[in-house]
Amino acid sequence: MNPTIRNGLCVTAALAAVLAVSLSRGNKAPAAPANHQFTLVSAQRFQLQQPYRHYYRADRPLVDRGWLLVLAGDGEQLVRRQVQEPVLFVGNQTAERINVGDQSGKLVVLVPGDLDLATAPIFLGTAQLPEELVQAKIDAELAATTVTPPASDEIASALVAGTLECANDYELRQRAIDLVERHSPEEKDLIRGARVPLIK
Repeated sequence: MNPTIRNGLCVTAALAAVLAVSLSRGNKAPAAPANHQFTLVSAQRFQLQQPYRHYYRADRPLVDRGWLLVLAGDGEQLVRRQVQEPVLFVGNQTAERINVGDQSGKLVVLVPGDLDLATAPIFLGTAQLPEELVQAKIDAELAATTVTPPASDEIASALVAGTLECANDYELRQRAIDLVERHSPEEKDLIRGARVPLIK
């Protein structure tokens, strides 16, 4: 084989190997620090006329009420990856992330149910698929965390008066996207895509 061709093939193979290693490292789910703490920026209760399915746990419960929250945290911990990643919990419930928030450090989430924020730590658990979680595993994550619930003054500062009443989860998600635009405006594609009207 021509030496020039042989050298070219060697360089190509080496570059491919480096790229493969780099990609594999980038796709590793980060270990969630046990003390990773979120700050509560905004919190408003919501109520729906038509319930929706919460797909972020194995039993997929119907949801007609809950919390619409804005959280502030470490953007590095919010980077999305094509692998299992740390699940976001609010007390004994899994939260649905509306946006990514890795650039702004602000995350908008939906949390089903009537939980009391004063007794609900907000934390990243172990890396897994939320749609496979049963209540026993959720309770185990809660028992293992060292994160404390938001302080009373933090809740008072974040709390939005009144309940957000919506016909369905589409209307609810439009309000959530309004919060994304306010707190994480860098996510223009997400905001634009979420505002496509429903086809009747």
